[in-house]
Amino acid sequence: MKTAHLIAMACLAVLAAGCNRTGAVECSSVDGQAVITSLMSDQILQATRDQLGASAPQPPVNESQVRAALSKIKMTIEDIRTTKKDQGSTRRTCAATVKLVLPLNMIADAERFHTANQLEPISTLTGAAGLRRSADSFTHELAYSVQPTDDKKKVYGEIEGFGPVASALGTLIAAHLVLPALEASQQSEAATAQAQQALLDQQTLAQNQADLELATAENKLAVQAYSEVWKSLPDETRAQNIGIQRAWAKKKTANCNIRAAETSIDPLVREAARLRCETEQTQARTGEMKGLIE
Repeated sequence: MKTAHLIAMACLAVLAAGCNRTGAVECSSVDGQAVITSLMSDQILQATRDQLGASAPQPPVNESQVRAALSKIKMTIEDIRTTKKDQGSTRRTCAATVKLVLPLNMIADAERFHTANQLEPISTLTGAAGLRRSADSFTHELAYSVQPTDDKKKVYGEIEGFGPVASALGTLIAAHLVLPALEASQQSEAATAQAQQALLDQQTLAQNQADLELATAENKLAVQAYSEVWKSLPDETRAQNIGIQRAWAKKKTANCNIRAAETSIDPLVREAARLRCETEQTQARTGEMKGLIE
């Protein structure tokens, strides 16, 4: 796909840079490079807009932010070759290597955004577009043509096959611009979740403390009832059962410690479970001792 563009030029004399006696604009001319660079910038700008329009970031990224990001990319056209001179024409067909130097933080932001959203890696995206990376720069083989208008006041330029490159770079720039909003949203969500968890922990603690207080009160009543029944037994009966009572108490303690350990790692919950176990077994033993009175 070819993209054309015009740029004003000044070619007032044969000695002016990049102009020859026919008025042609050569591939390496300043004006020719300017129009081609402008074309590439326009395509990358539009690709970035398209990506942002598709993702609809919140808060939205404005045009000035897009242009500011694009201005940080340095584009140079190197190793320029003239591949064709049309006979009797001022049109020049050219080939060159375009070098695009991006801020490292822009690339890193894009990589983080794509990783966080489980998107195609930036290296895969740029590689598929024909971009070769070296540190903070990308290079691409470019085919283009330049030609002055008939009145020699402007330069007409066309570039071929730059669409995939512009799309990849537009995706990279858009990810860089959207990342701050994404991370701010994630931080807000994390803070909200943390606050909710803190509230839940506080409520759980209060609930566990109240439950332990209840279990303690229930156990106290069970122990009191047990003591009263034990005291009411005849002296001879108490003497006969003293060994059994001591063995029962040890077994009760061991059983309830094991049961409590299996319930929870929370010390409050574990202690409440231990007390309820002892209450249950104390009540059962109290009932058995009442049978000794009869």
